[in-house]
Amino acid sequence: MNKPRYYFKDSYHHIYNRGVLSDPIFQDKTDYRFFIKKVQEYKKKYKISIICYCLMPTHFHIFLKQLTDQLKISKFTADLLNSYTKAYNKRYNRTGVLFQGKTKNKPITDVKYYFDIFYYIIMNPVKAGLVNIATDWEYSCAKDYFGLRKGKIADQNEILSQFKSKEEFLNHLRGYQNLGGG
Repeated sequence: MNKPRYYFKDSYHHIYNRGVLSDPIFQDKTDYRFFIKKVQEYKKKYKISIICYCLMPTHFHIFLKQLTDQLKISKFTADLLNSYTKAYNKRYNRTGVLFQGKTKNKPITDVKYYFDIFYYIIMNPVKAGLVNIATDWEYSCAKDYFGLRKGKIADQNEILSQFKSKEEFLNHLRGYQNLGGG
């Protein structure tokens, strides 16, 4: 039986999925960039706020907020993964599903978990041994938050509003092991 998804205006969700049999879903920079382009496209179309994200070789994490009652995160997710799968299958001359089952969704309802999931997502490449510090991973929002990249996907105001200043926020992040950012 499917459990309810609780999509409504101003609700927060951590969505994630991985490749079938934990196979890679990103082979190279072109794949990552295409997925990011699609996130940007559907974020606008479905009025979704991306708080943070991380794309890993075999899976992805997106922490987001639904901004309307009419345009649901479930539709954002379906369109994103369907368009990416079609392009991936065409590029690699393959057929069938790319992602393992339904995309997982954890509603975020408590402030402690809100920050825990933020840190978990941006630290994912460090914990996986892909980089030594989070800001070295090209395919996450860590660089966005530290001002190391233009063309940000993450809507920083959501997190920054929880702090008195951006400097207080950055000091808070710097205290987290191996985050980076100077």
